Amino acid sequence: MELRLKPNEKRIVELLGRSGAMTPSEIAVQTLMPPAETFDTLEKLAKSGFIVLRDTPTNPDGKLVILTSEVYDRIRKQVRT
Repeated sequence: MELRLKPNEKRIVELLGRSGAMTPSEIAVQTLMPPAETFDTLEKLAKSGFIVLRDTPTNPDGKLVILTSEVYDRIRKQVRT
């Protein structure tokens, strides 16, 4: 699986690879992206199979963002080489 991502998508995927699961708000703060743009990008990444958006009623965002295991493994291999 080759990771062909736009710059903002790549920033989010790399951030999740380093930090693990995060809320959309945390991602927006860390990437300095506006919240609406962050959520649109997250939806695109989810539709493309790069991330999973899990419902989490216990946090204000209502979502938790997680890399898929395939993408996580791919990032880890790239870091090692």
